[in-house]
This record gives sequence, structure tokens and C-alpha cells, in this order.
Amino acid sequence: MNVKQVQDHFEEEALEYDKAILRIVPFYHEQHEIILQILPFARQDPLQILDLGCGTGVLSHVLLRNFPRARLLAWDLASNMLETCKQNLASALDRVSFRQGDFGNEDIGSGYDLVVSGFATHHLDDAGKQGLYKRIFRSLKPGGLFVNKEIVAGVSPELTQRYERWWHGFVRANGVNDDAWFEKYLNEDLPASLEDQLAWLTATGFADVTCHWRYFIFTIFSGQKP
Repeated sequence: MNVKQVQDHFEEEALEYDKAILRIVPFYHEQHEIILQILPFARQDPLQILDLGCGTGVLSHVLLRNFPRARLLAWDLASNMLETCKQNLASALDRVSFRQGDFGNEDIGSGYDLVVSGFATHHLDDAGKQGLYKRIFRSLKPGGLFVNKEIVAGVSPELTQRYERWWHGFVRANGVNDDAWFEKYLNEDLPASLEDQLAWLTATGFADVTCHWRYFIFTIFSGQKP
């Protein structure tokens, strides 16, 4: 991953991100509702949550709203994203801490009941993803859950190309310059197949590894620490 390139991109786009993402990612808000449905926690559980690549804090906000006793660490590479995240989480700042850094290489801490990530791990290469999944596994309490909302490649180059052609049409129909968008995507993103990532989670030691939802290249998958 070219960390500086990715950081500069998100520093520049932080203020417009929440509007832009709806034109780029189908069922964006619905994905957060799906994540809520798959969580095995009670509403009043005093959860310790880590949001890796928190962006503007949309998923963090959903989790804090639905788990009023939870405490959350919001982590992102871009300082402007974290500033926007702080504004969006203003009603729950007493339960949130923030960290700027490269979670692909830095210590992410421990003692979490839930680690979530949304459209962030695809910036890592395959070895980086596998290394991160091992560190997430170590960071979780027994029974803790990792949920990844991600962009993935197809199981074959042909399927990847087919999915990318569909995605071109989707963003173009929403008024986005698809050629400019895909130039950034191809320069910065390193998606792996869903199948490979489920295998990596299983090899790491996660149980109940599964995909809960998929729409072409967009997925929600998880694994639980025994």
C-alpha cells in the first residue's frame, strides 16, 4: 500500500465523503443495518469496540447509538477524516477516543469485544491483510467478533472484470466520472477475493467464519474468536 497516496486522497475528500459514498457504494446505509442484525450482543452490554478505518464515523455512530454503554476507539489514517468523525460523534464524545495512524503496521491494542472495519482493509496487499487479521484475532477477547464490510475481487480475473464493468455503470448512472474514479481505485486499492479472505480468517483461528451479505464486489463477512 502507498500509505501517503491513500492518506492524501482521504485528507482531500473528507468533507465530501458522506455525500460521495452514496453515489459509489450501493445499499450503503442498509449494510450498517445488516451489521447490527448479525451482532451477538445485548443492547446494554458494555462493549469495547475498535473501528478500523472509521472515516467520517458513520458506522461508529450506528454502533454507539445502538449500544449506549459501549466505548469505541475510532482509528483512521487521515486527520481530516478524524476531525469530521469527531463532529459526527459529538453526542457521544464521552464514550469515544480517536487515533490517527496506519493500522496496517501499528499496534491496534487489545481487549475488544468487537472490531469492525468498513472499506479500509482493501488498501493492504494480501500479506498485509493476513497480518492484520492475525493482529485483530489477538486483540479480541474470547467470544469477540470481527466484522469486515469490504470491497472484494472476483474468484477469477474474468469475474473481477465483469463486476468492475457493472460498477462503472453504477457510478456513471449516479453522476460520477467513472473513469476518474476507477483511476484512483486501481492506483490505491488491492482487493482480495472473498473466498481467500474467509480462508485466511479460518487459518488464523476464527470460528463461524462466513459471508452474511454480498452484492457483486461488496460484502460483509465475519469471524468470531473462540
